[in-house]
Amino acid sequence: MTNVNGIQPNMAPQSVEPTNPVVPSAPPAQAVGVSDVVEISTAAALAAKVHEIPDVRAGLVARVKQEIKAGTYETPEKIDIAAERLLDDLLT
Repeated sequence: MTNVNGIQPNMAPQSVEPTNPVVPSAPPAQAVGVSDVVEISTAAALAAKVHEIPDVRAGLVARVKQEIKAGTYETPEKIDIAAERLLDDLLT
């Protein structure tokens, strides 16, 4: 057997010498006046607020739906209160 997949058993091991000597590089220059900035997208800001949303009160939702369906939800008193709250929100 003279040569199996490029291996020649008749050759003795040879030492490996580096072709280019390793030269230590200079330390990196310090950046002056550079700072990091983090920007949060609108979608990420909204996603962060999801945990602030209160739980849905299913009983209240069902009652209001029935009152709307029956035509008894919107009363003049409720409309006046809603209008006052809207004006307060818009003016403050």
